[in-house]
Amino acid sequence: MQFTRSDLKIYSSLNRKSKREQYGLFIAEGIKACKELIDSEIPIKALLSTEENNHLFKNSILISGKDAQRISNQKNHSGVIAIGELPKKNNPTVDPKKDVIVLENINDPGNLGTILRTLDWFGFSQVVCSKNSVDSFNPKTIMASMGSVFRLQPIYTDISTFVKQTDSEIYGTFMEGKSIYDIKFNQPSTIIFGNESNGISSDLQSVVNTKIAIPGKGTAESLNLSNSCSIVVSELFRQRLTN
Repeated sequence: MQFTRSDLKIYSSLNRKSKREQYGLFIAEGIKACKELIDSEIPIKALLSTEENNHLFKNSILISGKDAQRISNQKNHSGVIAIGELPKKNNPTVDPKKDVIVLENINDPGNLGTILRTLDWFGFSQVVCSKNSVDSFNPKTIMASMGSVFRLQPIYTDISTFVKQTDSEIYGTFMEGKSIYDIKFNQPSTIIFGNESNGISSDLQSVVNTKIAIPGKGTAESLNLSNSCSIVVSELFRQRLTN
């Protein structure tokens, strides 16, 4: 397979969501992410590598460092880049018998990627995102997820409608609420995490059954969103193990 100027033009545009949707492609960069993509069920359009990395993957296409930098989303390219095909949207559904994590208006791709990695670690299989949350195939999200996004892909939907239709107990994360260590999470549970700056919107607050919070002792204003999610999900996982 040859690498053409036309390929370079397309691949270097995939840092933009509109172009990913136009071409149905995305970028995975770095040895770890590329290996995870190869091991997944997602088809790969092309596997590219610079000369010093060309031996790492069978059938990888040799490209120059200059071209790798044009495609890369990083300040300094990793020398290994995979072009994957976006999974087809086939109206996935949520299993009402399982716990589900809901993310509202998440802006930071690193936060989303880290959350997906955390959920993957703890064995959660369901995550729902608001339509205007960051794209899960943003290159920074893929990198932060360390490949977990290839196994755990969020469902993007109108979460206000979704949450109002669920029959499970709805928990919302707030600065003030019941300590996560003092409540017993119902099974199944729906847990909402809000925007990094503004938290859960007033529309969703009205449907929350139980406000939950992470107790602290220090003077920090708040926790990072992905850290908060890790703590809450870890407690939920602990309770599931003991039940």
